[in-house]
Amino acid sequence: MDRASFWSLIELIEGDGKDDSSTNLEPLISELSKKSGEQIADFYEMLAQVTHALDTSQHYRRFSWFRGHSDTFLYTRLSVVAQGSSFYHQVLENPKMFPKRSSRWLEELLYVADEAFRKSTGGEFDRDSTVCIESFSNEKGWAK
Repeated sequence: MDRASFWSLIELIEGDGKDDSSTNLEPLISELSKKSGEQIADFYEMLAQVTHALDTSQHYRRFSWFRGHSDTFLYTRLSVVAQGSSFYHQVLENPKMFPKRSSRWLEELLYVADEAFRKSTGGEFDRDSTVCIESFSNEKGWAK
């Protein structure tokens, strides 16, 4: 899946993309579930790559002064992705635009491929990717 196709799918997300309660992922899940298992895996791969790119010390410094908020940092990075290509690229280039730590984050985007795969194939999705989506895993982004 190329980046343009990925971002077109992300644009299907309804709501503000800032947290689970104000975001509707169903249109994205519905469209993804029409695709093959390989295409769903490609979507997850791209999601992992763009989320991984935001896993840097500079983005984290804007998020929190205290290291250790791995889950909320991941879910906040996912919310940046859910807000679309334009916002994502602005934040990627300017870490000062990264949201500060709050109780608003978007965990559910992490599970979109799982749900779409289950609807499409009836099977369980294996979340493998070439990069780790988890916080603090981007060695280049955390290099001193």
